[in-house]
Amino acid sequence: MQIYVHVPFCKSKCRYCDFNSYACHDKQAILDYLTALNREIELAGKAFSGAKIDTVYVGGGTPSLLDVSQIENLCQNLAKNFDLSGVKEFSIECNPESLDEEKLKAYRKEGINRISIGVQSLFDDNLRAIGRLHDSKTAIEKIKLANRYFDNVSADLIVGLPFDSTDRIKEEVETLAPLVKHLSMYELSIEEGTSLEKLIKQGKIFVPSADETQDLFDVAYDTAQKCGFDRYEVSNFAKDGKISYHNFGYWTREEYLGFGAGAHSFLKISDGENPLENQVRFANFKNLDKYKTAVESTKFYAKICREYEENLDEKSAYEEEIMLALRTKKGVKAERMPSVPAELERFFDRKDGYVSLKREGMAVMNSILVEILDI
Repeated sequence: MQIYVHVPFCKSKCRYCDFNSYACHDKQAILDYLTALNREIELAGKAFSGAKIDTVYVGGGTPSLLDVSQIENLCQNLAKNFDLSGVKEFSIECNPESLDEEKLKAYRKEGINRISIGVQSLFDDNLRAIGRLHDSKTAIEKIKLANRYFDNVSADLIVGLPFDSTDRIKEEVETLAPLVKHLSMYELSIEEGTSLEKLIKQGKIFVPSADETQDLFDVAYDTAQKCGFDRYEVSNFAKDGKISYHNFGYWTREEYLGFGAGAHSFLKISDGENPLENQVRFANFKNLDKYKTAVESTKFYAKICREYEENLDEKSAYEEEIMLALRTKKGVKAERMPSVPAELERFFDRKDGYVSLKREGMAVMNSILVEILDI
């Protein structure tokens, strides 16, 4: 089983972000949230007593915004309520402007062994355009600082930003390659309701077209490969075997518990005969006040009021299995794979009992899924 912990607070909201995050400078609001979060963890610990935890991921928001005592209390509460003795990966997301040496020491002391840093770009004009608070110099400095305490550091990059070019993308990947063991590279997505969408509609910011962004991602892919990174999932690249085990668990549909506002969970309640029976997804309230009220108003984890809950039928579970597995380099077991129209076979590899998408197939994955799953 895996654990995800959501820390929804940021110093400011990035222009492209539609995650459940809030610009917050109210220390009491953060304390109140952490009280509810730790209570949820305690209730879940009682409900899942004896559960062996494989990975822990603290995401956001900006978890590195928490001070040392807050992150120590959170980690210690997790260890008190769950068996973390078998955890092979314990990650925390950090932003360059809120990461320092004292926090890195505390992270290591509390058992965290992987740092994911939100770089997004190494060019200051791009960082300003998307509302990031750090500059490129700070990003590099904090990655180097993290490397003094951890041997597993990851960086996030966004491809398709306003001032991106093929030369810039190549330079970014080449600069980061010797400093990190993992790269997550995402094509910029313009989400409805974000300030970036508004600025684009007003003609105040211009971004590359979808085709141009795909070309830029191809450059990022080629450069990462030349630098020794292996693409093991659509957007994720690792070297020296340093994949994100936690995220890989999502793609292979491992069970996970999500704690915090808006956090999702996935559980399999099966007799072992049919692995697609009795699978449930649920999510906490996104609204902070509703989340706190839901957690504080019950003594039992199972009775926490949720914003969303779905029992997956066999068809939905199967479709999800295929959609997630085809995101990965490994792919889908051949016996589980649906039939593929002849005109789409060129996008697939079939070997060692698995079916996976070729590089050109991953570029048009959504269209392929519509065809093979008839969704």
